[in-house]
Amino acid sequence: MKHLLSEIMRGTWLLDVPDPSLYQKLAGAILAGNFKGAPKPEAYRTIGKTAYDTTGNAIVKDKVAVISMIGEMTKYNTECSYGAEYYITEILKAENDPEIRGIILKLDGPGGNADALPLFEELAPLIKKPRVSLIDYACSLHYAVAAVFESHIMMNNTMTAKVGSIGVQVLFVKPEQEIVVIRPPQSKDKNQEFIDVLNGDYSKLEADLVPLATHFQNIVKKARPKAKEEAICGKTYYAEDAIKVGLADSIGNIQDAYNIVLAKSELRNIKK
Repeated sequence: MKHLLSEIMRGTWLLDVPDPSLYQKLAGAILAGNFKGAPKPEAYRTIGKTAYDTTGNAIVKDKVAVISMIGEMTKYNTECSYGAEYYITEILKAENDPEIRGIILKLDGPGGNADALPLFEELAPLIKKPRVSLIDYACSLHYAVAAVFESHIMMNNTMTAKVGSIGVQVLFVKPEQEIVVIRPPQSKDKNQEFIDVLNGDYSKLEADLVPLATHFQNIVKKARPKAKEEAICGKTYYAEDAIKVGLADSIGNIQDAYNIVLAKSELRNIKK
């Protein structure tokens, strides 16, 4: 739990947040020690084709790893969720397994801790096998993961599958009581952005957010050079519109994603 507490207190979060009060209540419960974690969902499995060997025994061939990133993503593993460090390990495991032909990233989450993003950026050049991102919901950090791996992005349905929220923001709840900050002369700049915000000046905090927002946009521009400028400023899109603005490639299910991975794997083998 200590990792989760630390990330909540100090982390910068890339999240699609329609109702900030929900996260405020959740964070408050965790910090107060009143939150009980649920069992972690299955995050790694393989799918493939059933075949039979010469003795008649059933075997699975053309295996593809399916790595599910569900819910808000932390950097480290917690009692109630897998963190980016876990997904990194599983992606590497699939890359290094000679029986695995490619990887499906099954994404269903609103984002997470921005501190997790560099982990995926460091990993991406090491992954050579074909990737498909199969998306139910991939906003903010979850979309950044799909973009970092420069994968084929497939929307899982036309009704609710959604991507986007490529942007950065800070939500600040004004305190009901006056806050008095006392600093010695030697610490005159400590927490100045916070004090400025209390006084109604948001300029320094806004400037602090610019590098992260720019970096996020550059990731998407590199991975999706045909993405329209309007698509990288924070809006979210359902499947058909996501394809129109260049944030997705196709619509399909896990079998379609599997077929694309195998086709890309065959092309990769031909080029060797």
